[in-house]
Amino acid sequence: MEFKSYADLGADIIHLLPKLPRDIDLVVGIPRSGIAPAAMIGLHLNVPMTDLAGFLEGRVMANGQRRMRRSVPADLHERPLNVLIVDDAVGKGEQLRKIREDLAVRNLKHNIKFAVIYATSVGEPLVDYYSRRVTPLRHFFAWNIIHHYAINEWCFDMDGVLCRDCSVEEDDDGSKYRNFLKTCEPLFLPTMKIGWLITSRLEKYRPETEAWLKRHGVEWDNLLMHPAKTLEQRRAEGGGGPFKGKLYKKLPAGMFIESSLGEAEQIARISGKYVFCVDEQEMVKPNAVSQIRALSRKGPRAYLRYAKRMIGNLQHARKNSAGLR
Repeated sequence: MEFKSYADLGADIIHLLPKLPRDIDLVVGIPRSGIAPAAMIGLHLNVPMTDLAGFLEGRVMANGQRRMRRSVPADLHERPLNVLIVDDAVGKGEQLRKIREDLAVRNLKHNIKFAVIYATSVGEPLVDYYSRRVTPLRHFFAWNIIHHYAINEWCFDMDGVLCRDCSVEEDDDGSKYRNFLKTCEPLFLPTMKIGWLITSRLEKYRPETEAWLKRHGVEWDNLLMHPAKTLEQRRAEGGGGPFKGKLYKKLPAGMFIESSLGEAEQIARISGKYVFCVDEQEMVKPNAVSQIRALSRKGPRAYLRYAKRMIGNLQHARKNSAGLR
């Protein structure tokens, strides 16, 4: 599995810059994931930028007080420009093909090139420039992982992920805590149904928890809560990490979204599976021993699939390294 953080994105954009032509007049971002890398490239090159709709309508984003290295007319289509259209990644390339077809029909007079930060082997021929290759269907990005299409097969923590964590003062296992459950502010709200919500909240707080989820439009299939009767009992039993890790270990889920780095490391170690830590924007990997144990529970065919995947990743890495020389 490949994971790209915001730090990776910044570093890989720097890796892309030497490959780009020096006469770019305008950087165009493909909404929405392409806006951030387009803005970063535009800042590095100190040239104007806009989004795809703005480009087609002939307008550019304001530049503030900064003096640009290159200027463009108020109407972008007044004269031919060297345009770089940017997205974060290209997989199968369906969206990029549609954009290319639309631009061809418009018959614009600009010199248009396409760049992505991450390209699969399938999507690579559709772009003029890219920074790194990624494996199809085996990569995740920090900027859209919460809204990934596969979250109906994933586990999510609640506090620190869907909503803010409660403060020490609120965590009284009484009236203050119940008020927190009813009024806590949302953080990252997925747009698709979640497979399993696994929370350290006590089972007795299920009504308040379900009411909050429904109020904020969160859909879920399963809500698994800690069975302890009191906060003290939950702490005596080892806290939330072991509880979440043991459940995740038994489930066919492919990812766990957790807030705390400490608990994320516990969950990964116990389950033998990957955990994304929201607080650190980091993918926590299980160690080799826990991965092997997880495979053993799935039977001999799991070992064969694992070996085949490792060989495929090695071949991909070699191809990637050769392509970057």
